[in-house]
Amino acid sequence: MRTEKFEAMKRRLKSQQSSFTKLKTEQEAATRASFRVALEIAKRGKPFTDGEMIKECIIAVAEEMGPEKWFSLALDESTDVSDTAQVLLYIRGVDKSYEVHEELLHMYSIHGTTTGRDIFKGVEMAINQKNLRWKNLKSITTDGGKNMSGKDKGVVALVSKAVENDGGSKPLVLHCIIHQQSLCGKCLDMSEVLKPVISTVNFITSFGLNHQQFIEEIGENDLPYHTAVRWLSCGKVLQRFFELRAVIEIFLNEKHRPLTELQNNAWLWKLAFYVDLTKHVNELNLRLQGENQHLPDLYTNIKSFRKKLILFQSQLRSKCFSHFKTSEIFSHTTETEFPIDFAIETLSDLKINFDTSFSDFDAIVNQIKIFQNPFDTDIEILALELQMEMIDLQCSDIIKNKYQNSSLLEFYKSLPLTQFDNLLVGCFLFLVLLICARRPSPK
Repeated sequence: MRTEKFEAMKRRLKSQQSSFTKLKTEQEAATRASFRVALEIAKRGKPFTDGEMIKECIIAVAEEMGPEKWFSLALDESTDVSDTAQVLLYIRGVDKSYEVHEELLHMYSIHGTTTGRDIFKGVEMAINQKNLRWKNLKSITTDGGKNMSGKDKGVVALVSKAVENDGGSKPLVLHCIIHQQSLCGKCLDMSEVLKPVISTVNFITSFGLNHQQFIEEIGENDLPYHTAVRWLSCGKVLQRFFELRAVIEIFLNEKHRPLTELQNNAWLWKLAFYVDLTKHVNELNLRLQGENQHLPDLYTNIKSFRKKLILFQSQLRSKCFSHFKTSEIFSHTTETEFPIDFAIETLSDLKINFDTSFSDFDAIVNQIKIFQNPFDTDIEILALELQMEMIDLQCSDIIKNKYQNSSLLEFYKSLPLTQFDNLLVGCFLFLVLLICARRPSPK
């Protein structure tokens, strides 16, 4: 206990000392810069009044090129074809005009082990190269792997320690919203349906003659490939397989390679159900990967999908296929009963997985609500420094009108900083949150 208190006091002292040292260094640098600009003006015989114009130019350049006051990071690790780990490090910041800047900060390879310490070294190098301060890091987003989220030796733990050692507060930790959605999809045990489908697709597409004969037989676009790396591609494979199941059965019989599952209505029911379910999951994926989205937008989509899963369970119990069109079509072609218990259990498992995977977003739901709708916020639950500002905001009909008639970002832009500085600080922090390292989505 004493050791922890001593370390905390030492960090605070170090932070105070660094603040004084930094202030002195910045003042000296400003003085030197002023003299150098004056010297250049004198050399060229220009009036010293040009210094004001030069000052404005320097400020403009600094705002565009300089590191933001706060920033967030997102890490994504994957393995290439040579079995080498590749790490992508994205950064996101917000300038004074509320413009969000997001770009690839660093990309590096890791040979050998890929422990949390190995990955952290690359992050640390990028932070130092770009002259960023750890204490300004407000959130870090990872794919949730053990080397990323390990309690003591994971990247998140090491980054959090670096931030605290630099005098900052512990950053908000999020797991990549798209990775989690993909993992939620993987929680579905579709092997009973997926294995025969993929085996058949590979048989048709892997051999040139088979492939050409099949294309000639269907007279249109053929089956898409499925890749295990891009799990969501299986949705399109299942849909196309279901649509062409009659032609596929004829083709396989001609090749003396019959697929018995195509005569099994219980199996076909599951295929139809998975076609519909993966379509809903794919639609969610596309919404999550949209451009210029902020955390409240993404969290809204997650909440919406959770409620849809509950609705699906209720409707399928009574064999209502309003939102399961493929299942509805198949229901008209078979007398075999729809597997209600199987469908309900699958949806229930998916719902539980979603609730668990997105629990880190649930933990900040109150902050999200405040940012999303400050006029529907209970003053009593707010931090003390926000209460007076929120009362002023909620009592202003002019401000409320702006909120109702403009985008959320435009609304916050319109608020005067002198009157709502604490509220706007929260706005900046939400805008700076980087939800995921966004790689191209599968087509």
